[in-house]
Amino acid sequence: MGLILKYVEQTKSGSWQYRRRVPKEVAAVITKREFKRKLGDSQKEALAAYPRYHAEVEREIAEALRSLSRSASAGAPGASERDAYAEALRRRASLIAAGATEAALANEADAIAARYPQDEYEPVGASTIDRHTINVLRLGPERHKAPAPTLTDAQRLYVSEKIGDGEGADTQSEARVSRVIRMVVAALGKNPVLASLTREDARKVRDAMLGRLKSTGAQVSAASVKRELNVLKAVINFGKVEFGLPETFQNPFNKLDLGATASRQRDGEKRDPLPPKILAEVHKRITSGANPALAQIWRILAGTGCRIAEITGLRVEDVETKGETPHIRVTWNEDRRLKTNASIRCVPLVGDALEAAKEAVMAASGGTMLFPRYGRL
Repeated sequence: MGLILKYVEQTKSGSWQYRRRVPKEVAAVITKREFKRKLGDSQKEALAAYPRYHAEVEREIAEALRSLSRSASAGAPGASERDAYAEALRRRASLIAAGATEAALANEADAIAARYPQDEYEPVGASTIDRHTINVLRLGPERHKAPAPTLTDAQRLYVSEKIGDGEGADTQSEARVSRVIRMVVAALGKNPVLASLTREDARKVRDAMLGRLKSTGAQVSAASVKRELNVLKAVINFGKVEFGLPETFQNPFNKLDLGATASRQRDGEKRDPLPPKILAEVHKRITSGANPALAQIWRILAGTGCRIAEITGLRVEDVETKGETPHIRVTWNEDRRLKTNASIRCVPLVGDALEAAKEAVMAASGGTMLFPRYGRL
């Protein structure tokens, strides 16, 4: 009976070996052509050694895929310096766990370096991971220390810890953070080391943000730039704490004024609310000439101050018209998403808004959506 294990083959000498080609999608990170290791001279030895090495290969491929994914979200190819350093430490730990001596670690470093042309000091063209692996194996983590965290390192950690990834992640917020960081990198011409950011850098980024034009040709509003700078400040402040930057480092974007041009722009953007006379006329026309559902939506809007989508997307179960405090529950559901987590709330119903809600619940006749014609099913 033969030994049947994935990626395992018997050599001409009779021993058993693990042999697996590196997947193309991670070839930029894992630069060797294949995973190859002798598992033993007998089937019994191969069976015992296979699970551990196969799991090690799977972890290396999975980490390479994660590194590529994180780097792609930051707009940079390959693994970041800190990602590569972490992978180098993992490789060193794996070799030590397998019984490698200091001499064996040095030999492995030489073997990796031999894949590349050499100059006087280091291999030419080595991947980021291989470069750190060579140094970590030769010098150890005590002498070859972790690279200083960059802005994109802070971005990845912020997204992972504050926004989340995978199923259920807030992809809209993640995209917003990524877009802001790309603007910073473009404005500065580099991915800056977090601790090296200066007030001059902050002003340069601010001016670049304010100078952008929309697709319509109009200038980006100061309010938009202020929101983007708030995102950036949050990422940097989070990175300062999580990476343990010294207290002497101050976020250069804190208390950054948008400048005189932005102040004039904000003045031009100010709009007066609709006068009561116009609101009364709108109310009159909608409630007298529109279909009942639209009139109910308007009356609830007028009485609660909610966004239109928050009312049209209500389910019947989100409306409580009885009890001491009648209210609507504005929450995320499969038919309607919200702009931010802060939008999730309960809003009291009083006066005409309460009457409109009662009418809408009765008209829904046991359906799911409060306004089936306007809410997405």
